Amino acid sequence: MVKVFRPISQHVPVPVSKRVLGYFGLAGLFFLLSFITIYFVHHYFAEGQFRVDPHLLSVRVIVTLLVLLALYYLADGLRLYSVIRAMGFHIAFPYILKLVFVNIFVSNVTPLATSIRTMLASLILFTLTPIIIWAEPNMFRMFFHRNLLYGITGVSCVYLTVFWIILFRIRVIKRWLFRGLHLLNILRILPRRRFRFLFLKVSRELDLFSNGFKRYYRGAPGWAALSVVFTALFLLLLFSFSVVLVRTLGYQVPVLTVLAFQVVVTFFMYFAPTPGAAGVAEGGYGLLFAQLVQKQDITLLTLSWRFLTIYVGVLIGIFVIYREVFNRKKAVRL
Repeated sequence: MVKVFRPISQHVPVPVSKRVLGYFGLAGLFFLLSFITIYFVHHYFAEGQFRVDPHLLSVRVIVTLLVLLALYYLADGLRLYSVIRAMGFHIAFPYILKLVFVNIFVSNVTPLATSIRTMLASLILFTLTPIIIWAEPNMFRMFFHRNLLYGITGVSCVYLTVFWIILFRIRVIKRWLFRGLHLLNILRILPRRRFRFLFLKVSRELDLFSNGFKRYYRGAPGWAALSVVFTALFLLLLFSFSVVLVRTLGYQVPVLTVLAFQVVVTFFMYFAPTPGAAGVAEGGYGLLFAQLVQKQDITLLTLSWRFLTIYVGVLIGIFVIYREVFNRKKAVRL
């Protein structure tokens, strides 16, 4: 049976939580780190040079980017909707679109935030990245030592292996977790009560993740398959912004090269401990794309890419959340 979830009424008198206020604080940190890094890109990679290409302001380019932006958000909504349906729930699609922007805001101001839809994207990226860097090692050799390439491949393999083990061999993880914590307890590094608490807490989280993912792909295989398709489409649209921007600036760079660079940049963003990978995203993008465009264009390219793919969504998410909070506070006064 499909469970139907309805949006909470806007007139329910719910007070503003500390968590919401914390999110807005993290949003400020997110933008601060982002702009500091963009200044770093401008100062070091662009050597202080900056050029505004008039082609970026043409009606054709603006319309193209707006259409791409709409498709980008639509694909994000469709992958979220498919995941929810695969797990046996149902939310009206218009409400899903609102959730898209709330999720963009929350995921980009919360360090290391993850969900099933995020896991789908990471599985694709962790599979593609080693293939790309070994298929075209010359594109990355000037930035990454060969040993680091081995490290990237190893991390990807470990990630995919651990993911498989958590899903299908979770008892193995629990057994080694117990042994590790027990050893710390024997060495008197971890008190017995803390040992028991950590083991039960981590085991519970592992069970929730494993059971949730199993429910996702076993409950409605058709919707699960669609979620993978929409996730791949979402990533393609995400990476297409760079293709449009690079071509608009007048560089005839092969599309596959731009897509390959984007995959690698996004791969490293998953390891960033900062909100929304702020700093790592802009720095990594500037580092790689500096070899594709001239110095005077790298700052504008980095800023435009980040603005279109993240900043717009975060700002809309802030507006949506503020509107919800404002309406609820208004309901309380009434």
